[in-house]
Amino acid sequence: MAQQSPDQQIKPLAPFISSSHFNFQEDQDYAFTHSKNIRIRKFIQCCGCATAIVVLLVIIVLVLGFTVYNVKDPQVRTNGITLISGTFANGSTDNVTILADISVKNPNAFTFRFGNARTDVYYNGEEIGNGESPPGKAKPRRTIRVNTTMEIIAKKLLAIPNLDTDLKDQALNISSYTRIDGKVKILNIFSRKVVVEMNCTITYNITTGSIKNGDNCLGNVDI
Repeated sequence: MAQQSPDQQIKPLAPFISSSHFNFQEDQDYAFTHSKNIRIRKFIQCCGCATAIVVLLVIIVLVLGFTVYNVKDPQVRTNGITLISGTFANGSTDNVTILADISVKNPNAFTFRFGNARTDVYYNGEEIGNGESPPGKAKPRRTIRVNTTMEIIAKKLLAIPNLDTDLKDQALNISSYTRIDGKVKILNIFSRKVVVEMNCTITYNITTGSIKNGDNCLGNVDI
């Protein structure tokens, strides 16, 4: 039997690589790419959420700046005062009832709500009576009228020493102090407290029985 030459010796075969190996590698590449894309999308979403939050905060600050911190003063004034009953003449011991017509103007874009308004009446620095008006509300950019009934106690008035002098002059100078506590509620969330104080001087003519309010019957507002 003839021997094989070295050139004719059997060479080892190349290693067999199945197609499943390539499929596994492709799966790994796809998984890596997919995971990377997910991370990128999450990063973009996080950036978008952060940007939206910042924009929302800026809007809230602007809203607060133009609403909560920009509440305008309500305007309160006395339109007129009327004698309802009683008289100051001839040393009468009957109490005197007067009615004050007060207007409340709300220049804000939100409703101004207020409670009972108390009015104290003074003569020569001494309190001689008081009154109270019911609670109410002034709608946005509207003016409402409020009537305040005040009762002057005759005994307190007659006890003041200087009364005789004014009675001879047929004129009584009476002052009043009114306080209104209220609030402006913005967007039904934020509330701003508003306090209106009004000092008013009125003159009662004993001869005619008429009452005239002074030009100073305007309110001061504290917000």
